[in-house]
Amino acid sequence: MRGRNVGCRAIVLAAVLLGAGTEAMADEAPDPQVIREGKGDYDWQCAACHGPDGKGDGPMANLLVKQPTDLTGLARANGDKFPFWRVYRIVSGKSHVPGHETFQMPDFWKRFKGQETEFGLLPPHVRVLELTHYLDSIQEK
Repeated sequence: MRGRNVGCRAIVLAAVLLGAGTEAMADEAPDPQVIREGKGDYDWQCAACHGPDGKGDGPMANLLVKQPTDLTGLARANGDKFPFWRVYRIVSGKSHVPGHETFQMPDFWKRFKGQETEFGLLPPHVRVLELTHYLDSIQEK
């Protein structure tokens, strides 16, 4: 009887662990609302230069001194790890990118800061975080 009880406990424990693994994986999935809101700002602020899919082929790309980066290859160019905080600092204007003078790569933090009193818009740091999460979501494997 005791052996059977141990076997049942092992099955229950395995089920709990498998369920916890599935739950943990679900916790790691991107939040669709964050991605959707980040894409909204991307479409509004970035797609003209970086293109609708982030490939660097937007309608304004040919007018720029330095061609826009293919944003879908940032992880690949960094050892298959998306450089989240570096991208955040670039988008927010906290890190300088050679060739991205203010007229070419706007300081979105300042732009978003100027819009923060508009009804329904989130604070600038939240919008930049959402935009960065969106860029992470479009990385090509």
